[in-house]
Amino acid sequence: MLDSLALNDLPLEPGIYKMLDAKGEVLYVGKAKHLKKRVTSYFLSSNAHSLKTLLLVSKIARIETIVTRSEQDALVLERQLIQNYQPRYNIALKDDKNYPYIKLTGPEPFPKVTVVRQRFNDGGRYFGPYPSMGSTKKLLRFLYDLFPLRDCKQAIDLAHKQPKCIKLDLEKCLGPCIFKQVKPDYDELVNDLVLFLSGKNKQLETHLNEQMKAYAMSLQYEKAAKVRDRLRKLDIITQQPQVNASGFSNVRVWTMAQNELYFYALVQTFIEGKLLYQNGFYLEKKNCTQVDFLQRALFHFSEETQPVPIDETLCDEAFYEVLKEVYKSEGKACKVPQKGEKKVLLQGAQKNCQMSLERIGLEVVQYQQHQVSLDDVKRLLELNAVPKIIMGIDISHLQGTEIVGAVVYFKEGKPFKNKYRTFRIKSIQGQSNDPASIYEVVLRRLKMVFDQKEEWPQLLMIDGGKPQLHFAYKALELMGLHETVELVALAKKEEILYKMNRKQPIVLEKQVDTLKLMQRIRDEVHRFVLTFQRKRRRVGLQSKLDLVPGLGKHRVNLLLKTFGSIEGVQNASEEELSKAPGIGLALAKRIRNGLSNEKA
Repeated sequence: MLDSLALNDLPLEPGIYKMLDAKGEVLYVGKAKHLKKRVTSYFLSSNAHSLKTLLLVSKIARIETIVTRSEQDALVLERQLIQNYQPRYNIALKDDKNYPYIKLTGPEPFPKVTVVRQRFNDGGRYFGPYPSMGSTKKLLRFLYDLFPLRDCKQAIDLAHKQPKCIKLDLEKCLGPCIFKQVKPDYDELVNDLVLFLSGKNKQLETHLNEQMKAYAMSLQYEKAAKVRDRLRKLDIITQQPQVNASGFSNVRVWTMAQNELYFYALVQTFIEGKLLYQNGFYLEKKNCTQVDFLQRALFHFSEETQPVPIDETLCDEAFYEVLKEVYKSEGKACKVPQKGEKKVLLQGAQKNCQMSLERIGLEVVQYQQHQVSLDDVKRLLELNAVPKIIMGIDISHLQGTEIVGAVVYFKEGKPFKNKYRTFRIKSIQGQSNDPASIYEVVLRRLKMVFDQKEEWPQLLMIDGGKPQLHFAYKALELMGLHETVELVALAKKEEILYKMNRKQPIVLEKQVDTLKLMQRIRDEVHRFVLTFQRKRRRVGLQSKLDLVPGLGKHRVNLLLKTFGSIEGVQNASEEELSKAPGIGLALAKRIRNGLSNEKA
């Protein structure tokens, strides 16, 4: 199972993630606008996942990421990697379909725009791919709306008239089928399209602005308005994919980063213009110099990288001297790009290299922070076994109602959030009863351990005092686990620990790691149960609003927009509510009465 630290250190940027098993096999490739949020979602709530996803998550041992410039780039890269790795858990993209290219036909007097899935050497001009533009029909509509070229299938020449279609009458086409004299205007439109698809948007914008002003000066306001509308649409698909090195065949990019503790090297390999491989390597600085590291990295990557013929090698300044000598002996060359698409490729590799280095540092720091001697925990808490698995338990309620419980899961002193669980208390009605609620939660969570064949915890840490401790022990007795699973309760005010069959509580110094671990578990389960309680409260308040007579969906949305949240509505006075859009005094009073029983 994946270590939870690996999830905490994922970037919040767009990119792709590869899920690998213990043998290093790629199980799944996915894309994300926010990598950390997307990947973490696999491990947060198992109830909403399909059986296939649950099986996938159970096999994940490692996650690798590649950060991209945009979500569009992530789409392209996902496509490329799925076709390359053919992961068993990717289904939809394993076939040979490709993202669409835009093709400008030619050579012919009046070329047209089409959308194709493959490129051929047929005299046409190809642009793309454009994965972010939806279906091919939508793509064509967009382009023909912006550049009203012909879209008919008939051959059109300069000498003869051809049958016209309704597009001419609708002013959706210049009509080269009938009006051969539009050739100069048509060519200008084609040139505008080429500028647009080539990414020369500033040049195109300048040209269109000049054209619009010329029409306006000659009082051709309708034509000026059409050009203005074209200008407004230019920003919709201006981002070109940066993970497709379309100008090259096979390219390898070398880059290095360092901090106070580590050297980190990263190599990206583009095959037929597509980023398919990314490999990293790092060493502690205390073990080598930068020159030693670069040479060892070179040796490492010569063993690890894919054995494919490389047409061009790009690198940063750090790698240049080392690679220059090696490649010189082989009759090859490497270069440090200074501008253009090659510079963009290097910058992308450098960004991923730097982020990988930062994650290495964070993992080490967090590991050191969380590294608690479990033997010390066993000794100081007078336990019978080393507590490799500790579950923390807490209860929350809203003025005695809506009682909920939560359990967090720590293994080897570190949290495993995919095993966190929440519970709605069923056995208590009316006034709250924390000890009895603890009893229910212990029973239900340990029954889940049994049913799902999980590892048994060695220790339960209860947020509370002696009453909560005794009820938890009753639950263990009922299940016959009172001699297998041990208990400790942490009282908040005194920060002392209670144990069964021990008259005096355990008092630990504040700086002792064992107490810090217990406090961390207590704080984590407290945070987790409060988050669950607040979510349920928001749902309850929303339901209350839905039941207010005369308060429909539209007015509810206006209230939420005005006060920022459901809690903002809850805390607003009757007078404040009455001033919201669409809410008068009478309706404000009904809202206040409807929510009065929920006021915290």
